[in-house]
Amino acid sequence: MKATTAIAQRLFWYLGLSLPILWLATAAFSAVAVLHEINEAGDSQMSQLARQLLHVPVPDGATTILPELKLPKAQRGQADDDEMGFALWRADGTLLLADESGSQLPYRAEYQGFDNLGHWWQSKSWRVIYLRNPDNGTSVAVAARWKERLETVGNALLIQIILSLLALPLMLWLLVWAVRRGMQPLHQLADELHRRDADSLQAVSTNVPAEAAPMVNALNQLLQRMQAALAREQRFTADAAHELRSPLAALKVQTEVLALTHEPDEQQQRLAAIRHGIDRAGHLVDQLLTLSRLDPLKAPPYTAAVSWQRISEQALQSVNLVAREQHIRLQRHLCADSWADVLPCSGDEMLLGLLLRNLLDNAVRYSPPHNQVQLYLHPDYIDICDHGGGVAAADLHRIRERFFRPPGQSQTGSGLGLSIADTIARLHGLSIDLDNLPASENTPAGLRARIRMDTAT
Repeated sequence: MKATTAIAQRLFWYLGLSLPILWLATAAFSAVAVLHEINEAGDSQMSQLARQLLHVPVPDGATTILPELKLPKAQRGQADDDEMGFALWRADGTLLLADESGSQLPYRAEYQGFDNLGHWWQSKSWRVIYLRNPDNGTSVAVAARWKERLETVGNALLIQIILSLLALPLMLWLLVWAVRRGMQPLHQLADELHRRDADSLQAVSTNVPAEAAPMVNALNQLLQRMQAALAREQRFTADAAHELRSPLAALKVQTEVLALTHEPDEQQQRLAAIRHGIDRAGHLVDQLLTLSRLDPLKAPPYTAAVSWQRISEQALQSVNLVAREQHIRLQRHLCADSWADVLPCSGDEMLLGLLLRNLLDNAVRYSPPHNQVQLYLHPDYIDICDHGGGVAAADLHRIRERFFRPPGQSQTGSGLGLSIADTIARLHGLSIDLDNLPASENTPAGLRARIRMDTAT
């Protein structure tokens, strides 16, 4: 109701300011138009009467002044002798015939046509026509008061104003009715939102006026984003609770065993196991937080031309320590004419570095000791190859799933590395292909991760 009242009040103010201006403009235009029509009709009547008087036989003798019309008031109609007059003169200027008003008109022997006697806005001014008979030299003048014409215009304007004022209440009532009817869908929308629970984020009805459709569409888009954000938070909470349960339970067991251990060597072993468990839990939390930051993104937060030389150097350095511990040799091969020709793309180097680091980290962790991890940088793709035996064909399509780890794995991990890499790749219009590499005489089987442009985008 407040919204309707505010809109109605605003419309009333607009109408209150605009209607007087519109009425004044309309009245001025109407006055000019009506005055033009009245002048045209009046001048035509005066011209016709003057031509008829010119052919009246000229009487001999003294001047004749017609007496005022003597009729009862009920039979006179709207006649007013003072508003018109005529006069007829001989060639020498002698007045022959006139009424009381016409006897006051001046004789003008040489003038013919319409003229004004006095200014048109003055009450005693006349509109007059002079004509002359070339056969006998007689002249005639027919005059009409300007006052009569102006009163006709004023009466027409008064009627127009009265009708407008009478129509104003009806117009205002129709305005209020139209505003309330137009706002009814918005009231229904407000009632629908008021009745909803706090966790209800379904789209609202779009059955609203066209003017409110952009607002409702924007509201539905906001609800969709909130629903997606809530789903991500719920998934993050569920994932964290599920995945942290095992390492935290293991840490609890290790601390209880440590409390019962008195041998220094065994205590050191338990402490090392606890540190390992803490590292694993910390790594899992980092991976979960990374996913929670990546999930809502539709595009990289920062976009620029990337340098795969710099990205690959930083990624190799980040996994070098783990590789040295397992006696794994890291090798990088430039298979393009220059670094600028390697898989040209634009994006966020930090995220692309995380993508490459996760793939290299997986390759190092799942390769047997005293082996190699190869990084090949081609113009159209980048390959990361290991010799860890590959992945079972039944599990190859599932290893991108969150928290999925193939059975029989002894290496530690959260099962999120490939999921993070896949998410970053999609943000940059890239895709990751995973294929098993067959064994050869000198190298065992392994897995190849290929980064390339996604042809589906």
